[in-house]
Amino acid sequence: MGIRRAEPADIPALLAIEEQSFATDRMTRRNFRYAILKAKGVVLVADGGPPDVARQAVAYGVVAVHAGTGFARLTSFAVAPSHRGRGIARRLLPALEGAATAMGATALRLEVRADNAAAIALYTAAGYRRFAVYPAYYEDDMAALRLEKALAPSYPPPRPLLIRWW
Repeated sequence: MGIRRAEPADIPALLAIEEQSFATDRMTRRNFRYAILKAKGVVLVADGGPPDVARQAVAYGVVAVHAGTGFARLTSFAVAPSHRGRGIARRLLPALEGAATAMGATALRLEVRADNAAAIALYTAAGYRRFAVYPAYYEDDMAALRLEKALAPSYPPPRPLLIRWW
C-alpha cells in the first residue's frame, strides 16, 4: 500500500468510497475537485497496488488548513469497505497529520458521528480528545463529537553553521 497526493484521476474512486461509506453528508465530485486542485490543504489517498501497476485509491483523507490559525481540519476520511480491517486508516491518519504539520498546523480537529464506534476508537487510540458535541449535526440529525489532537511542531532543518577561519 502506498500513500500519495490525490489527483483528479482519483475522483471516480473517491466518489465510490464516499458512496459506500456514508449514507448522508457526502462529498461531491465538485468538492473533491476543489479539495485536490484549489483548496488550502491536501487530499491524500492510500492505494492498493504496487507502484509498477495502475493504482486505485482504497482510502482517502481530506485536510483543510485554516489561514491565520494553527488549526487544520480533517473534513473527510474513509476506507473502502472491501479494505477495512487491514490497518490502512492507522497508516493514513499519521500521514494526514504530518501533512497538516508541514502546512503549519499545530492542531488537527475533526467531527465524527457519535454512533461511529470504529472511527471513535481509531481517533482515541491516535491521541485525539473530545472537546465538544454538536447535537443534530448531520443530515439525519445524528450528533457529532468534535475531537482534537495537538500536532508536533514542524521545524525547518537547521541552517549549516558557517565558520570562518582567518
